[in-house]
Amino acid sequence: MLKGIKVLELGNNISAPLVGQILADLGSEVIKVEPLTGDERRKIKPEINGVGVYFASTNRGKKSIAINLKSDEGYNIFKRLVADANVLITNYRPSALKRLKIDYENVLKMNSKIIYCSITGFGNYSPEAEKPAYDAVILALSGLMDMTGEENGPPVKFATSISDITTALLATIAILAALHRGGPEFIDVPMLQSQFYLTLEDAYMYLNTGLIPKRMGSSHRYVVPYQVFKTSDGYIFVGVFTDKQYSNLCKALNREDLLKFDTLSKRLENREYISNELQKIFISNSREYWVDLLTKYDIPVAPVLNLGEAFNKYGKELVYEISGIKYIEFPINFEKYSKDNYKLKAPRLGEHTKEILLKLGFNEMEIKELADRNIIFMQNN
Repeated sequence: MLKGIKVLELGNNISAPLVGQILADLGSEVIKVEPLTGDERRKIKPEINGVGVYFASTNRGKKSIAINLKSDEGYNIFKRLVADANVLITNYRPSALKRLKIDYENVLKMNSKIIYCSITGFGNYSPEAEKPAYDAVILALSGLMDMTGEENGPPVKFATSISDITTALLATIAILAALHRGGPEFIDVPMLQSQFYLTLEDAYMYLNTGLIPKRMGSSHRYVVPYQVFKTSDGYIFVGVFTDKQYSNLCKALNREDLLKFDTLSKRLENREYISNELQKIFISNSREYWVDLLTKYDIPVAPVLNLGEAFNKYGKELVYEISGIKYIEFPINFEKYSKDNYKLKAPRLGEHTKEILLKLGFNEMEIKELADRNIIFMQNN
């Protein structure tokens, strides 16, 4: 779908690299421009055949070129790469970009049609633009961490790097819109503001009523029952959203006495009593038993699976293996687009340095000299 689109990624850790990976999944040629020491994510073990598993999760489908951008020669290589690119993605700090002369103003001089996407914690135009911003820092500052966890417990972070991931998704959408319009364009993606965008009903409740959401574990703030329950051998999630579903639940459990809470407002007022009564029931039998029973009554229910159970049941078809590493392919299916052509691996550091430089017009001797002088790093294939 994005065949012919060339993307340069100057990314570290998750947010910018994940954007690059998504664009690669959609058919772009993505060149990851790394320092000679590589993306910090490469340092986390384990490693299989020269590629870290942690690194592979956000970097498949790319080519890696390792350049010392602080050198004149390295900077000239970068300029030649930019001249032929459609998009540049980065999550480097604005001051580092300016210091290296790879900020938007300088890159625009190299390519007058470039789409330049800059991801930062607080936004390029914020007085806090230079502050470091890891995923959990943003969750803490956005209110999301305070909303997450058990009612009487401390705030907790999400199981995954949700702030990084959702920021990357929004950044990708913005890039696709810019490609549709045509460049040049500077896209400023602040992680913090991205999380406010995702708080949805809780944000709207606060803004319009002043209500500060409290931690409620797996429970829903505005719907009852809508939570996890313990069974004799595990957990199930029961999500009752409508009055009809609640009526079916009472009938399935042979607890028609609970039908007196036949409206959502009544259930909200009696949340603790209803939840406690349901918990007494669900602990009496197995996860499988309750899922089978409630499914027959058309009640939204699911076993709470661990990651292994989830992949074994639902994720196998997404998994493919290259060079000993198992990857998860892009999950969306398109009628006119085959994902088979883009089942690629994550690159070793500098794996494509020589290939890319040859395409830029460098000869073998020049490339060897640049490597000997630590201007570039390339793998010995």
